[in-house]
Order: sequence, then C-alpha cells, then structure tokens
Amino acid sequence: MFESIANRYRDRSVWLVGLGGIGAAILEAVRPLAKSVVLGDADAKRLADCLNAAVPAASLTGAVLDVRSPESVATWFRQAEAAAGPPDFLFYTAGVLNIEPFGQTNPALWQRAVEINLNGALYCLLEAQSRMIPQRSGSILMLASISGTKARSGTRVNPVYNTTKAGLVALVNGAAMQLRRHGIRVNALSPGPTATAMMQVQPPEVQQAVGEIMLDGRQNSALEVAQVALFVAAHGRFTGEDIPLGGGAGLGG
Repeated sequence: MFESIANRYRDRSVWLVGLGGIGAAILEAVRPLAKSVVLGDADAKRLADCLNAAVPAASLTGAVLDVRSPESVATWFRQAEAAAGPPDFLFYTAGVLNIEPFGQTNPALWQRAVEINLNGALYCLLEAQSRMIPQRSGSILMLASISGTKARSGTRVNPVYNTTKAGLVALVNGAAMQLRRHGIRVNALSPGPTATAMMQVQPPEVQQAVGEIMLDGRQNSALEVAQVALFVAAHGRFTGEDIPLGGGAGLGG
C-alpha cells in the first residue's frame, strides 16, 4: 500500500461490520494503522476470535451485531461511538451468497439475502452518515460483487444474490450524491470470486466454473481485496464509484 494512503488511517477510527474472509483481511491490514477499530459481526465466536487475535494494533472493541435488525444496528453504533468516538471510516462487508438454482428460489431465501446484503447496508449507512455529518468528513465502503453488474459472470450464482448486489451499488451511488456536500464519500468494491470460507464450501462444479472464468485460473485472495478496499476508502478522489476487482470474471466465459 502506498505510504500516503496508509497514513490516512493513522489517528483515525475505523468501524468494520462483517468479519468473514474479506472483513477479517481488512481488519488484519488496518489494525496496525488506525487509532481505534470497532468490530461487529453476528457470529459471537468469530467476533471473539478477532478481538483476541495477537496482532499489533490500535484500540480494539466490538459487539455482536445483527444487521437485519435496525434496533441492533442502532445499539451497536451507539456503543461503538461511546467506545471510540465517531467513525472516520466504515467498511460494510457483511453478506450472504446464494447458489441455489433459480427454480429453487423461495421467499425465505429472497428475504434473507435482501435483509443482510441490502437492508443491513442501508441501516449501517444511515447510522454512519448521521455521525459523520457533524464532523464534515468520513468514508464508507460497501462490499458488492462483480455479479451485480456483469451478467455473464453472474450466471454461476442465484439471481437473488445478483439483484441484492446491484441494488447495493445503486444505494452507494445515490448516497454518495446526497452526502458529498457534507464531505462524506461512499463507494462500492465489487470483487470477483474470492478464496474465502464462503467459496470454499461450494460444490466442485462451482469451483471448476469459477476457475474457468478467472484470468489466471485462480480466485482473488482476501488480502488482495482488502488492499484495494483500504486504498479506495482512503483515496480522496473516489466517491459514488463501483470498483471492479473481477480477475477476469467480468469478461464473460
């Protein structure tokens, strides 16, 4: 990472929602840089493991967070602000992947994907912007997906997932337009297939299909995605953007 970008995290408060593969990689990369880091995740064990990790770091706090519930999100944000002051950066990486054939889609699958991938992002965005507006600065980055904008790469997953990620990008674009006058930047990062636990549990035929559409036959690493996320969030010229990191997956095939 460029040193000038790394310096923009020093003496700053970073809030991270979602501690799966990419979220955990963002934590690993930003923890030695920031003044304070606040964590939220629905999985209490995963949260505890991240809080207890022996990594040189800033002040680290966190609490269990159910992004499907606006009440849970509001409580988490109040507690986070009490512990670390208002956020300078918010990373939203919570998400759920749907790979069921479209014919197996049902209202429960749709609702779960919408609640986590889209509603939770909105709740966190609203809470974050209300704390960033008084300081007239802040950066929010949402983890979308190449499947939200590249239809051919998206044929390997359920259209429900594609729809929620496309909606997330639209939310980012609109929010960035509304919030730019307050000095707040909002961006999306859209990775292609990434080697996380979410992908590793997919069946062999999915793994094979993924390899076939990647430029070099491999998935992104979580660290590669994290490095781009930190760069985009800190660089002052990005706002309202959807940054693809497809590794060739968006080219079709």
